[in-house]
Amino acid sequence: MKTLRIQDFICEKPRKKPFGTITFLHVDDAERFLQAHGEKPNPLGGFKSNLKLMGVSVCCKSSRYPPKPFALRTLEHEAQERAKGHRERPEESVVFGMQQYSCGRCDFVGEQLTYNPEVQWSARGTIKFKTRSMIVHVIPDCRIRIPLSTIVSLIYSTDGTLTVTLSDVPFFFKVIGTSYNSLGIESSRVRLSNLGNGHDQIVGQCLVYQFKVSVVDFRANIEKLKDWEITIYRYNLTTARPLLCSQAVSVEFHKLLSELAECTRNRSVPFGILFQLQALAQNAYLHPTTSRKLAEGLRKRFAEDKAAGRDPITVDGMRKLFNMIGWPFPGDDPQVYEVDFLVATLEANHREIQDGFAYREGLHENTVNMTKVHRVNVTPTRITLHGPEMEPQNRILRKFPNHHEYFIRVQFCDENGGDLLFNANVDYKDIFGRFKDIMTRGIQIAGRTYNFLGFSHSSLRSRAFSSPFVDDNGHMQTYFSIVSAIGKFSHITSPARCAARIGQAFTETPFMVPLEKHGVLVSTIPDLTSPDGSRVFSDGVGAISREVVASIWADIPLKKGNPTCFQIRLGGAKGMLAADSRLRTAVIQIRPSMIKFDSEDMKNLEICNMASRPYPMVLNRQVIKILEDMGASKDWFFQMQNEELTRLQSITVSTDKTARFLKDKSVAECIGLYRLYRQCYWTRLNYKKDGFLRAIVEAVVLRELRLLKHKARIPVKKGMTLYGVIDETGFLQEGEVYVTFDRMEGRYAAHPGPGHILVTRSPALHCGDIQRAQNVIPPEDHPLRYHRNCIVFSQKGSRDLPSKLSGGDLDGDLYHVIWDPELESVETFAPADYPRPTSIDIGRDVRVDDMAAFFVEFMRSDILGMIAIRHMVMADQAASGTRDTSCRLLAGLHSKAVDFSKTGIPVNMEDMPRVNRYRPDFLAPGPQTRLYNKSKIGLEQHVSHANYDDDDDDADVEEPYRYYKSEKILGKLYRAIDEQSIWRKHVLSESETDEEFFWNSVIDDCLRRCKSLPRTPREEHLDEAKRIRAAYDDAIISAMDTYSDHPTKPISELEVVIGSIINRRGVQTRRQRDRSNKLHEEFDRIATWITSIMRRQEIEDPDPNGLELSLACLYHGIQGSDSGHRKEVYGELKSFRVVAACALLAELDHRDKADPKNCFTM
Repeated sequence: MKTLRIQDFICEKPRKKPFGTITFLHVDDAERFLQAHGEKPNPLGGFKSNLKLMGVSVCCKSSRYPPKPFALRTLEHEAQERAKGHRERPEESVVFGMQQYSCGRCDFVGEQLTYNPEVQWSARGTIKFKTRSMIVHVIPDCRIRIPLSTIVSLIYSTDGTLTVTLSDVPFFFKVIGTSYNSLGIESSRVRLSNLGNGHDQIVGQCLVYQFKVSVVDFRANIEKLKDWEITIYRYNLTTARPLLCSQAVSVEFHKLLSELAECTRNRSVPFGILFQLQALAQNAYLHPTTSRKLAEGLRKRFAEDKAAGRDPITVDGMRKLFNMIGWPFPGDDPQVYEVDFLVATLEANHREIQDGFAYREGLHENTVNMTKVHRVNVTPTRITLHGPEMEPQNRILRKFPNHHEYFIRVQFCDENGGDLLFNANVDYKDIFGRFKDIMTRGIQIAGRTYNFLGFSHSSLRSRAFSSPFVDDNGHMQTYFSIVSAIGKFSHITSPARCAARIGQAFTETPFMVPLEKHGVLVSTIPDLTSPDGSRVFSDGVGAISREVVASIWADIPLKKGNPTCFQIRLGGAKGMLAADSRLRTAVIQIRPSMIKFDSEDMKNLEICNMASRPYPMVLNRQVIKILEDMGASKDWFFQMQNEELTRLQSITVSTDKTARFLKDKSVAECIGLYRLYRQCYWTRLNYKKDGFLRAIVEAVVLRELRLLKHKARIPVKKGMTLYGVIDETGFLQEGEVYVTFDRMEGRYAAHPGPGHILVTRSPALHCGDIQRAQNVIPPEDHPLRYHRNCIVFSQKGSRDLPSKLSGGDLDGDLYHVIWDPELESVETFAPADYPRPTSIDIGRDVRVDDMAAFFVEFMRSDILGMIAIRHMVMADQAASGTRDTSCRLLAGLHSKAVDFSKTGIPVNMEDMPRVNRYRPDFLAPGPQTRLYNKSKIGLEQHVSHANYDDDDDDADVEEPYRYYKSEKILGKLYRAIDEQSIWRKHVLSESETDEEFFWNSVIDDCLRRCKSLPRTPREEHLDEAKRIRAAYDDAIISAMDTYSDHPTKPISELEVVIGSIINRRGVQTRRQRDRSNKLHEEFDRIATWITSIMRRQEIEDPDPNGLELSLACLYHGIQGSDSGHRKEVYGELKSFRVVAACALLAELDHRDKADPKNCFTM
């Protein structure tokens, strides 16, 4: 094609077929191709080939069929993008011939860095460095994929040796002709957990791979790699003789486990310390021998401390050690990996922690709502140990407050920390077999065996495991006793449903109200149903009196406001409780539809969530497509998108708008971050002089911009997202609702008046998932007027409205409400009416291995995301959109897939409508987001390879997706946003930073506001500030580790402060969204505690004035953070000074209000 100068063509070949097609955009290109390579008449009769591909004769002729319309549209789109200069990043590669390879460790032997091979393979093949991965093809049928992001360093020597140190285990595959995965789909590769030959014994602890390669073009290839983002050393690495080191790691690791088990049996070392010692070796931080010697040393140290009455080394001191251990590399100091140095480091950590104990106490102590829990990751190749981490309590943890170390949170994930996503080309049978084995066999930690216990239904891939223990009453607690105390499950004979019911006790419940203490009576009332009894209108919702609501308000933080609707767990009941002001005593009324199993554990009302504030309504791609099919005006969509674009473009123009934006988005709301920007506005100080403050704004604006373009998250001013509850009074008639919410000081639009509104919920795939309702305003003194931040549904009619909205109910579902008059005339379609799903029934009591088998089947067959994407593609390609028969079928399959976690019945892939390989352009990947120096954010100019996926081992072997220009509204909205232009013209700041000038100016402004403040803080305040900062930095680093998807790569400090994980592809994964929500809460917890110390709110002091200490913290924060390995991994931490500045401003505001004579306001 290059010779013929033909650019616009698509070549397709069906699998297992002896023919293919080439589609050309231009007829003259096709004619030129046929003229050069078309079949020629054979003098002997028939035709002969005029083209050879890979030695095979290919006959080419004009097709009898017209070209596929979407193939032509794809070629047109690609030609247009090429003309605009929107090129994909060119795919580069560097190739080495491989002769043999091995897996082992790099450790220091004396002063010499030495490679110790544990397993070796004499196999030939090739090593290909590509844009994002290093691919090792091993003859005949093995493939290893190493993401370049996991390569810590590459050491080469001139004899043709490449030694690669990794942060993670690679991805291993066996390449096969044809295999069939569990869903009956052909797969070309089988995912492996190890490479055989004893590799399974050391794969998790040995992260160094050495390759002997051909010296042909060796120097030239190395020179090419030096231009890549890989750390490369030239070093003659010593290799230990195989006989001296073979399987040493495996043997030493088992010795370590024996040592730790002995310490557990004789209680010579606390279990929390033993957990960290096993993690140091199991997670490949230290050689097992080193970890074992460290354990022996600590055992003696604990005995000495006990005899002398000294405070022993703490778990927090051990955890800091992880941040200080690097990977051995040429020129490193061998001493830092020796036991004596590690013990000295632990002692220094211990002294620092004890010195600042008063400042750390509130960050690490268990509370009634938060507790520390250890976490374990199970991947296809290994098991890694993490934590303990603070997380919300649940019923089980509250029941055993002094035995939390006997429970662990287990996450089943891929090597990079992400979900194991369905891939039709990969067979995961070996991996899922391994997962099932671990769930039934248990996990060994320091002599304890942790076995499967249960899971929270909201996070199916996260499980709770427990180890037997004796509780405070002297009773032995095992799986059976713990589950029996939750409730009675013998009548549930479906593994999926039984697991879901047991899982209610594992739901995170951040708040708890003891019922007996408040004299609360729990009663059962009938469900509200349709006249024929076929529909339950009150499915999942009960009532609660005002007296109980007041008791809840007294037990929750002030910032939660005064909610009247609560998502709860109570014994065997789950769902919503909504206030009914007509109830006169302290009473909770639950309904049969809420009760999932019988339980006598009714002491506490556990609260998962509450309607403490409304959620702004934003559209998504599914809702937009249905609205388009309903007849919504294209102008309406563009008007709302343009308003949001104009707002985003103006945010960095005025610092006042910047402050308002950060407040609206609740960015670091706990410290009042917007105040610092507002102070800059008042004093005409340019916040962009500080790199971190600038990065906060750029990161949040870019996040919103990318959500707008790539997810169509368009805010709807006349819209809101609210919890759904039932009208207990019977005031609302059929088809009527009542919408009520807090306007948040005018931040949100006025309430909808009486009239038509649209109601929906997510996910919405069926064309009837958006329905019209009549909003009604009850009289001023009516009980419904007591509600806040919810939509109240009627109890009258033949079918309840929530069930019409993609099968919704009232047990905690959120509903989207739109009352924009521009949508008054849209047409609504009949809602879906799927039969109530049935569950797999095994006809006997459910055992642990039954639930384990279900979980593995769930991970194997979870194709919810695939169905949603296919629905978007088919809705775009079908003339009737979501009303098309295929789209309705997919909506039904999606509903079945949602229920799979409760029914145990997966979607049959044979029921899925087939789709072509062409996708609308709004599904195409965009430029990647990059973080430079851990804090500066950027947007790459080049677009990623259209089909390249880091979860795939070699994307070029597959037919890539091709994208066409969508003429539906989603395509037009997508193309209307030029994110590169907006980013560079309106968001990115190229001005020089001057952080010293900026912060000195902030201090000068504060000193002008309060004349009594000394310009230089007292020495005792600076010493105190140093200890506060140490506690704060440790907590931030812990959050950077804890909330990263990745087991070894922390997120940035910037992400912690903004409470949002930055996905380099622009849009967060499901797991990243969940983690971001928790990250936001964690920074809130950390910063609130530290701010209270700075402001002297947590320390009894005769002079509670926190001005001087806040100023001292700001002075100390301006100084650079610590250096060494920790700084290399986590970057220079800069947020402490931001927190201190906000504390200082809050103190000044407080002083202004308390005594205006002492201060004056700018």
